[in-house]
Amino acid sequence: MKDIKAFTMAEVLITLGIIGIVAAMTFPSMLGKFRRKVLETQFKKTVSVISQAIMQTKVKLGSDKFVGYCVQYESNEISDASGYVVAADCYEAFFKNFVNIAGNKSGTSLRTYNIVRTDESLKTFNGLQTQGASSLGGLYDVIYLTNIMPDGSFLNMMINEYQFYIGVDINGQKGPNRLGHDIFIFTIDKNNDTISFANKPQNFTEEEIEDGEYEEEYWKERKGNPCSFTSKQKANGIGCAWYALRDMCPDGSGRSYFECLPD
Repeated sequence: MKDIKAFTMAEVLITLGIIGIVAAMTFPSMLGKFRRKVLETQFKKTVSVISQAIMQTKVKLGSDKFVGYCVQYESNEISDASGYVVAADCYEAFFKNFVNIAGNKSGTSLRTYNIVRTDESLKTFNGLQTQGASSLGGLYDVIYLTNIMPDGSFLNMMINEYQFYIGVDINGQKGPNRLGHDIFIFTIDKNNDTISFANKPQNFTEEEIEDGEYEEEYWKERKGNPCSFTSKQKANGIGCAWYALRDMCPDGSGRSYFECLPD
C-alpha cells in the first residue's frame, strides 16, 4: 500500500499565517492605489464635463468668447450698481449645461441642491492644515458654498478680478475632502476658453514668503508653491490643478499626479 503524502496541520497553519502576513502588508498599498485610481477617473470625468459645458454655454449665450462675455463689467458711480452685468446669466447657463451633461444617464435626477460646508473640516494637500476663509479669501465661496450635482459631485463658480473661477469636489460628500485630492479650483483661460488652473505654483522659500508684504492674509497663504508635500501654508492645494491637468507629480519625481498623492 502506497504512502499518501500530505501537509500536516502545522504546515498548513504556518502557510496560512505567512499568506495572512503578506496580505496585511500589501493590502494598504493596494487599497491606496485603488483609491488614487478612482480619484483620477473622477477628476478626468469632471474636467471633461466642464469642458463640454463651456462649449455648450458659448453656443447658448451666442458668444465665441465665454470668459470675455461673462466678465463684462460696468461701473455706475451714481447708483453704485457696479458689477459684472451678465454674470448671473453665465452662471445659470453653465449650471444647466453641466447638469444636463453630468446627469445624462437614464434615471438620473437633473436636480441640484445647495449645500453649505462651513462646519466641515477640509484639509490642505498634505493634510497639515485645515482650510478656512482667511487662507482662501474670495475663493472660499466656490468650495464651501457649493451645489450638489446629479452625479454626486459638488460644483460652484464665481467671477472675480476678471477671472472665471470654478470650484469642484469630484466625489462630493466622500473623503478625503482635501485640496488637490478630490477638491480643485480651476479658472477658465481667457484666451481660448479651456479649463485652466487658479494659482500657478512658484518656488519661493519659506523665508521669502515670511518676508513678503501682504495687504491680506490670504495673499501670504497663496504665495509660493501651494501644492507642496511639506508646506504648512493654509492654502496649500489651491495650486494643484496646475499639476493635475498636466498629470505631473509636484515633487518632480516624474510620477503621474494621482500616483504620488500624499497619504
